[in-house]
Formats: sequence, C-alpha cells, structure tokens
Amino acid sequence: MAKTKPTTIRPAGGAPALGLRRGEVRLVRHQCGWPEAFARERRRLERLLGPGALAIEHVGSTAVAGLAAKPVVDIAIAVGSLDGAGAWAGALGSAGYTAFGDREGRGEHFYAKGPEGSRTVYLHVVPLRSRNWSNYLGFRDALRSSAPLRRRYEELKRRLSALHPRDRGAYTEAKAEFIRGVLGEATRRCAATR
Repeated sequence: MAKTKPTTIRPAGGAPALGLRRGEVRLVRHQCGWPEAFARERRRLERLLGPGALAIEHVGSTAVAGLAAKPVVDIAIAVGSLDGAGAWAGALGSAGYTAFGDREGRGEHFYAKGPEGSRTVYLHVVPLRSRNWSNYLGFRDALRSSAPLRRRYEELKRRLSALHPRDRGAYTEAKAEFIRGVLGEATRRCAATR
C-alpha cells in the first residue's frame, strides 16, 4: 500500500507553509513568515475570545528567529482561570480547532487547529499566574536571547527528530531535561539580580 504524503497548508500571500501530521516529528528551517502567521491567528483569536483572553503570545520554536521547528505555530493564551476557558470549545471548534482538554494533566487546555493530517496551530490555554505561562515565555525568551543556546537546542531537536520521527511523545519527553535546565538557569539568574 502506497504511503500518502501529509497535506501542507500554504496560506495566501506568500506566508510560510504550515502543517504537520498528528504524531509526526519533522523539523524545517525557520520561516521568516511565521511571526506574521501568528499575528493573523492572534487577531482572529482576539475577535473570537474577547477580553477573557488576557494575553496571547507566540511561543515554541516558530517564535524564535533562526531556530528550526516543526511547521506548527504554538500559541499560549493566558486566562484568569481555566474554569471560564472551557466555554471556548464551541467557538474554537467553529474556527477549526479540536479541543483535547487537559490531556496530559499539565493544568492547561490544549487545542489543535487543522485536520489530523495537517495540524497548523497548537493552542495552550493556561492561567496567567501559573508556572506553565512563565515557562512558555521564559523558555522562548531564553532562546531568543542566546545564539549558543539556540544552536544547542536545535542540535538536540535534530538528533531527537531522527530518533523519534513518528513518536511525538518520546521526542517531547527527550527534550524535557534540556528545557528544565534552561528554565532552572533562568530562575537562578533572576533570583541573583534581586
């Protein structure tokens, strides 16, 4: 039986190709249009979700210039409480998102946009005053501010994607120690400046 190639969505206006089959791990070189793809989706989400979305941030590797990434835009949305955010499932569903709830017990609501064969956006809804929110922003900002750190992280991601091309869980778990180390160092640096 012949394998079918995953669909890649190429947004209008020369925007970067986005799309990844659920569970697949495939890295592409950084696309300069990813920030604009985020900005367009952010505007849609602001209109759709209103003031309950306290902050909407581009996170993950597509938010870091020069870093190879899976071609899926990660977005973190801060809320006052997850209780009210559960009501968003219908509105987000009408905009092409699938709700997964707190599928990993991490204290966040997770949504994926696009069909299983071509996920284009991952949405992480988290409380504003949570460790998850600080970690999403802290890790992104650490990568943005350090070229050597970006290089080390990209090398790790390339090694792991070669080892786990069809096992996103194993790929993500294998990156966890590196991420914890970066966040721990950032916390120590911040505490030392107080």
